[in-house]
Amino acid sequence: MRYGLIKLMVFLCTAYGFSQTKTVTGTVSDATGPIPGVNVLVKGTTNGVVTDFDGEFTLEDVASDNTLVFSYIGFETQEVLVGGQDVFNIVLTEDTQNLDEVIVVGYGTQKKSNVVGSVASVEVEEATSVPTTNVSEMLRGRAAGVQVNLGDARPGGNSNIVIRGNVSVAPNGNSPLIIVDGLPFDNLNDVAPDDIANIEILKDASSTAIYGSRASNGVILVTTKTGKLGKVSIDYHGYTTVQTLTKNFNQYDGQQFIDLRREANRNRFTGAYISDENIFSPFELEAIENKNFVDWEDLVLRDAVIQSHSLSFSAGSEKTKVYSSVNYFTQEGIIPNSSFNRGTFKLNIDQKLTDKLLFRGIINYQNATQDRETGGLNFTTITPLAKPFDDEGELVKFYLGPSNTAVNPLWDQRESTDDTKINLTDINLSLVYDITSNLSYTLKTFLRNRNTNRGLYRTSLHSGGDEGIDGLGVLSNTLFKQVLVENIVDYTPKINDNHDLNLTFVQAFDEQSNEYTQLDKSGFTNDALLYNGNATTLLNNFRDVSQRRLLSFLGRLRYGYLDRYLLEATARADGASVFAENNKWGFFPAVSVAWKMHNEPFMQNLDAINEMKFRVSYGATGNQGINPLESLGVADDRPYVFGDQTVAGATASSRLPNPNLKWETTATLNTGVDFRLFNNLFEGTFEYYKANTTDLLLDRSIAGTTGFNVIRFNVGELENQGVEATLTTNFIRKDDFKWSLGLVFSRNRNKVISLTGELDDDGNQIDITDTFGRRLSVGQSINNIWLPKYDGIYQEGDDIASSGNPLAQPGDVRVIDQDGNGQIDDRDNVFTNTDPDWYGSITNTISYKNFDLFADIYIVQGATRLNPVLANGELWKGAINGIRAKYYTPEYPSTEYPRPKPDTHLHLFPFAVRDASYVRLRTLTLGYNVPKRTFSKIGLQNAKVYVTGTNLFTFTDFRSYSPEQNPVNGFETAFPETRNITLGVKLGF
Repeated sequence: MRYGLIKLMVFLCTAYGFSQTKTVTGTVSDATGPIPGVNVLVKGTTNGVVTDFDGEFTLEDVASDNTLVFSYIGFETQEVLVGGQDVFNIVLTEDTQNLDEVIVVGYGTQKKSNVVGSVASVEVEEATSVPTTNVSEMLRGRAAGVQVNLGDARPGGNSNIVIRGNVSVAPNGNSPLIIVDGLPFDNLNDVAPDDIANIEILKDASSTAIYGSRASNGVILVTTKTGKLGKVSIDYHGYTTVQTLTKNFNQYDGQQFIDLRREANRNRFTGAYISDENIFSPFELEAIENKNFVDWEDLVLRDAVIQSHSLSFSAGSEKTKVYSSVNYFTQEGIIPNSSFNRGTFKLNIDQKLTDKLLFRGIINYQNATQDRETGGLNFTTITPLAKPFDDEGELVKFYLGPSNTAVNPLWDQRESTDDTKINLTDINLSLVYDITSNLSYTLKTFLRNRNTNRGLYRTSLHSGGDEGIDGLGVLSNTLFKQVLVENIVDYTPKINDNHDLNLTFVQAFDEQSNEYTQLDKSGFTNDALLYNGNATTLLNNFRDVSQRRLLSFLGRLRYGYLDRYLLEATARADGASVFAENNKWGFFPAVSVAWKMHNEPFMQNLDAINEMKFRVSYGATGNQGINPLESLGVADDRPYVFGDQTVAGATASSRLPNPNLKWETTATLNTGVDFRLFNNLFEGTFEYYKANTTDLLLDRSIAGTTGFNVIRFNVGELENQGVEATLTTNFIRKDDFKWSLGLVFSRNRNKVISLTGELDDDGNQIDITDTFGRRLSVGQSINNIWLPKYDGIYQEGDDIASSGNPLAQPGDVRVIDQDGNGQIDDRDNVFTNTDPDWYGSITNTISYKNFDLFADIYIVQGATRLNPVLANGELWKGAINGIRAKYYTPEYPSTEYPRPKPDTHLHLFPFAVRDASYVRLRTLTLGYNVPKRTFSKIGLQNAKVYVTGTNLFTFTDFRSYSPEQNPVNGFETAFPETRNITLGVKLGF
């Protein structure tokens, strides 16, 4: 009896002891030191935490009979019974079976070591260090073969992305496909940078063929963040940026401009200067006398501020994972009246409805406003002999004097408004049903609505609104709608350890529709309500509706043998509504193989090689980069005017319909090698590719006697080939000091292989001028300039008489007489390729204790541009301002810049073709990770402060606000690119 009582007491005490909970702490590390971000979870519960920057964790409400699970990608999962232990020092070991990084590919994920196509991963932390909503700019220099060209530097602007060169001559034929969370997006900038988890870029036909007709220009895959298993985490990221002007040229100041005008009107025979009264107006003479000169850049431009705030929430259990974020971004432009504001909301939910059924929901909402400067502001070429303000400091309308009707550009800026409002809603709902452990079915649905309203108003005082129409308003609305439904079946049969097989089948329907409406009106009661006010006259009413549909079927097979030999085959059929009735369908197959040489038995004893994989792929993709209805005959709006009445009317389109229009097809051969050497000291990739595009979608002018002006048809062939290389060197990998150097190199060449086949009188194929004004010629790049070749400036003593321009004088522009016939004409024109010889980047990443430093140098070599300011004859007459140069004078003869003169120079365009190569310190970031103990009492898990400089220094001979943009576009100064200094903070709770 006594023995039984003792056993009962021991049992009760033991049960009581195990029923108590406690707090446990510890550190998780590997062979090199602490590991941040390790999941620490009480097995069978949702109670868990993540290790901090020092690899430390604290976990509450833990019972002695609980088991802790430690897991981290690339390491073996460990389970440890708590028992009586309160402090845990866990050392994780690398999992050789899961060491490979898992990356996103088309319709799924894959181990990086098993990828047989050309797929590049972008380091998101480095990419998002650029303070902008232009996600395209974040990809610059991050992946080989991906070229980013500045499109519009104004707030809310875009850049152009080209992957492996221009494979098409169609107007919309070279933009890559954007896939976000598995769904097509029409604009990469709709993704908030702080929501991005991964970016992968698919470049060859093997990796892109699964997207078929939409992927001939490559695919950019963006994966946004999702909820993580463990406790709730809240993160904040905020920064402030100051933008300042950066450029590499100066304009003529007041006195220099006067000297330019005097020099231009100097007698070229006697060398005598003409009196100022004969070359300057009375208004200008008064400005000269009083030295009232205007620095238009200083007057117009300002320093501007960017602010960004992002707050995110993440939580997860075995059944439910949630991620949600709110982002707000605001940017002032360095030109007044320009700005961009955007607010976004995102919600990602993964909910297990049953053991076999998973629901996924993604909701994105965006509200943005863009204000643009208006009025045709051109402060680069405007004369400094002006008076934009009166003596009281008020703007004057006629800034060149009362007798000159030119309107002050600042006046029109003040009297005009140009606002664009964007509302975007995305709803993505998916169901994943696991039929068996290795067979699943996924239903994806996607709805996008983008409503864009633009309002432009010119008041009754504006130069365009004061001519008896009492203000002018233009209202436009664009409604974009996209509906997508995908049915996906994924099957991974279990064979044995030597064979890996995966089959994917997809059926998809994608519909995109655009509705555009524009109203032009005048006769406003007053200016108070701008374009929202009442108007008496409807000037124009325009409506355009279009739609494109795509029906697709595809299948993919992946096979691996002995983890050494890999095969992937893809086939996709697409039917596109934009093509003619008999040519709507295209078929796009691809096949690729890879050899993981490092897994061969004879390589096992070679410690120097950690990975060596060879890849070869060949496949085809299609291009539907034409507008809807271009294969059909349509009518253009042509209202008829009878007296004072306007009635509806229409005429046949100037475009001749082509019922035989069909797909443009690009076939690509890609070879590559991936390697990791000397215990991962060196890792990288080298690739060669060749892509041939046939049945080019080309516009061609036709005789007006047909009743039409142009026809689009399929003709010719275009070839792109190039090499790419990436190399990362991990120089130092100590616990408290790490240093890695990254190199990215890309080289692409394109040329026209064939066109129509028509021959001229000399037996050469006839060239074609396309809708971009490019001259397409067999054997030449599609991106070219066709002009005589600049050969310097004529000097005293030159043999001008036999130079091809016998009327020239010293100081004039010289070009080469290619055929030596003594005259300069089109037969002396030569092609100049504008594409760069190569481009790339050099990155340095250094971390020392709690500090980290990142530097990114971007390089473009061999690019060429035509500078329109230097090509403007009015500049060399001294009639307008422009890029200041040491021009030719008899006393100081220049060999680079011509002599100013009152008549127009010949051959200024060849002279203005300039080298646009550059080297830029694009990003420099210094960060400090605050030790956890500093703020641990207030629940702060991690904190980082950083300062970032972007576009800090640019070395280039091309004289503009950016080497990638002309200083003037048409009649307006290009919006200048800026140098940015950013101060930011990241907090995790």
